[in-house]
Amino acid sequence: MKKVIVTVILTLVLLSTVVLVGCAPTETRINNFSVGPNPSVEVTVGNGNVNLVVGTEGQIAITADLKNPDRIDYTVAQVGDVITIIAETETGSRANVTVTVPENTEFVLITGNGNVDVTDVQASGQVNSGNGSIKLQETNGDITGNTGNGSITMSDIEGSYNLNIGNGSIKATGAAGSFWMNTGNGDISITDATGFFILSVGNGGISFEGELTPGNDNNVSVGNGSITMEITGSPSLSLDLEIESQGRVRCDLPVTVSEQSEHRLIGTVGNGEATLIARTGSGNITIR
Repeated sequence: MKKVIVTVILTLVLLSTVVLVGCAPTETRINNFSVGPNPSVEVTVGNGNVNLVVGTEGQIAITADLKNPDRIDYTVAQVGDVITIIAETETGSRANVTVTVPENTEFVLITGNGNVDVTDVQASGQVNSGNGSIKLQETNGDITGNTGNGSITMSDIEGSYNLNIGNGSIKATGAAGSFWMNTGNGDISITDATGFFILSVGNGGISFEGELTPGNDNNVSVGNGSITMEITGSPSLSLDLEIESQGRVRCDLPVTVSEQSEHRLIGTVGNGEATLIARTGSGNITIR
């Protein structure tokens, strides 16, 4: 009988613990600031998501949802037109921060564990996540982005982008500008694009559809995987394609060949105004 009572008490204690965890207190903090013509924001979060969206000119509004706020050291400060937000989170706490800014606000957004989203901002910035995804929508500027583990997704973007992932895929739809993209393990997929591209994948594939602007040296490389490049518009390319071990090189565009084998192709499409160098250790290379 004692064993039954002890078992029941332990069960109730465990159930109570689950309920307490599920009902962790949450606090919302709101701050508003007036800023001048050249604002910037710097957000650093230990555990939580960071969202940057466009609002009213001359105003920056911050909404922070803090789970277990007693375990978070949360500070917001303004120096001139620079707004700094810091959420130092302890175990079991989380801070999700949304910042509404004028569209020309420069930004640095960092989270150790969480996602980073930027929408409609027309300025340069930096986005970093130790473990989480990055999303950029309708942005225009010089932007760098890094995530250790997660995806990067972009749509309707312009400018210069330098993006790196340790483990995850990169996807861009509607991209114009200059792009440096690298992932250690994952695919790179780009559609409806125009510009200059340096793309690198350790293990995965590269798929590209768009125009390569004249006068640029484009380079795409894969350690293990295939490369497919669909060149739109009026292709004018200087091609240098090579596979190190296994695979096949194929070009469906009208090409004047200088050198060709199963694993190698050097030639010119049109006037050769944009250089395209493609390399893969093992996989196919297809140009069309």
